[in-house]
Amino acid sequence: MGECICNTCRNLKGVIGADGEISEYACKFGFPSQRCETCDEEACDEVCRHYAEDMEEKETQVVMCKGCGTQLEKMVEDEADGDIYCFNCYIKNLDR
Repeated sequence: MGECICNTCRNLKGVIGADGEISEYACKFGFPSQRCETCDEEACDEVCRHYAEDMEEKETQVVMCKGCGTQLEKMVEDEADGDIYCFNCYIKNLDR
């Protein structure tokens, strides 16, 4: 058995709950197995075709926050559409 495949995968993201804390983790491609979603093991033998090591250096580009103009770094491979905001401007927009 090796280390849990999800522990080092860049596709596993924390989901922030109403209290502002990470309440659970989710994979944008779905977990490789049903047991992964509630797994608390340190090791497994699962294989995932979407696995991407989180330690990899990825190319970034400089973008500007739409709200205040602060320079931010964005992953080049990020396919997200829409405006980009820094954390503070994003939170201000939620309050509106």
